[in-house]
Amino acid sequence: MSDPTPFSPSAQPSDGPAEGPLTGVGSGSGADSVPTERLADYLDAGREPYDPLIEDDPECLAQLLALERLRALSSELVESDVATAPAPDPSWIASVMDRVRLESRTGRDIPLASPDVRSTLHITEGAVRSLVREAGDAVPGAVVISCGLAGDVGVVDAPIRVDVAVSVVYGADLRRVAELVREAVSEALARQTEIVVESLDVTVRDVHLEAREAGL
Repeated sequence: MSDPTPFSPSAQPSDGPAEGPLTGVGSGSGADSVPTERLADYLDAGREPYDPLIEDDPECLAQLLALERLRALSSELVESDVATAPAPDPSWIASVMDRVRLESRTGRDIPLASPDVRSTLHITEGAVRSLVREAGDAVPGAVVISCGLAGDVGVVDAPIRVDVAVSVVYGADLRRVAELVREAVSEALARQTEIVVESLDVTVRDVHLEAREAGL
């Protein structure tokens, strides 16, 4: 682990928590056509006027909400005791958003139980990754760098390994924050999916300083 830097981990967010690349990740309908700058401008405008290309596309919406959480974190840090810390490296924020863009893509279909034998229900892998990211980001002091699902998610009751990599604010109890992220993700998956979680590993990839601005 490197010396703490303002939102500038030694391991770049583009490195996934698992050893291999993301599987089942295909191109989305609108996510690739909406750059992060447009999402940032849309947030600046208070999400007005309503943009269906963003709001009605699950992948774009996942990216928008992730960017909104990063901004909310920045706003909280402005009021912190480390308000004099240097601004975060904008390239790190951009790297996180690049990873969000990749992980929000639809990916594989994960089956859900259906009360009607004539119908088939499923949740997309991208939706589950977005759920994991949202749960982890909600833990104070944690920023989810990347997350992944390993296993045959297309088979009902197949054991799935969940890997989450996070950056933790400097000075926090790393073990405690990692455990809180693990609990939050586990609860979210149990409440909103039917995935059989074989293991849920949270890796603290690096630490970051609290800073004034998020760069977007």
